[in-house]
Amino acid sequence: MPLVIISGQRGGAGATTVVSNLAASLQNAGEQTLSIDLHPDNQLCLHFGVSQESVSGWAQAIATGADWKQCAFQASDGRRILPFGELAPYQFKRFREVLMSSIKSIADTFAVRQDEWVLIDMPVDRQQALSDNLISECYQAIYELADFSFYVAHPDLGTYRLLKQAALNGETLGDKQLYLLNEVDTNSALSLDIELLLKAEFAAQVLPASIHRDTAVPEAAAYMTAVNTYMPSSQASSDYHSLALWCLGRLGEDAENA
Repeated sequence: MPLVIISGQRGGAGATTVVSNLAASLQNAGEQTLSIDLHPDNQLCLHFGVSQESVSGWAQAIATGADWKQCAFQASDGRRILPFGELAPYQFKRFREVLMSSIKSIADTFAVRQDEWVLIDMPVDRQQALSDNLISECYQAIYELADFSFYVAHPDLGTYRLLKQAALNGETLGDKQLYLLNEVDTNSALSLDIELLLKAEFAAQVLPASIHRDTAVPEAAAYMTAVNTYMPSSQASSDYHSLALWCLGRLGEDAENA
């Protein structure tokens, strides 16, 4: 069970969109995928065609004692998703109480499915994901299970400053943690220059594949589908295909070296 965690370097980086479209590209490459939403805002399901009126999800299920396995949804292109669901304020206490054991149960269930990629949409700030009502250690523990962790970032001066400051402070990512540059603007010399700068100066920490800014991406999201379904010939569709191939290749390399 290859496990990939995708989170934004900061809010608004586009991690949820990346989860949806990477899953679609892996499906196109012949892989089975399951995307799990750990975001309390429950937005990932909209990229899979789930009705906006649906409140069903794993968090809502465990808080009410329902079977979380019944909350999975399959999109028309074969992608599967386990939404977070909608939690009422009075359900937070119960959710907190059963979160740790429930996450372990979910992890054990999918661990035996070696033929399926699991993509996790992780909140940017795990410690504040549900204000004070979330056991942050539980989300943090999921990172220890991941084959890769991608931090989605924009190629801008803010990203460069954060990476530079982290390097000066001696803070480096682990071997399986990488930055993914999203929304690289080919019409902006600054965006392209910063992309090159980041890949040159932080080569070991930045994925070689980047996602370019493409109007097909928000249009696909508006139609509640993936970009490779909405516009297969788009630049973004090609970018996500390259990212999927990188993941497949890297997983193969890690398996050979294990």
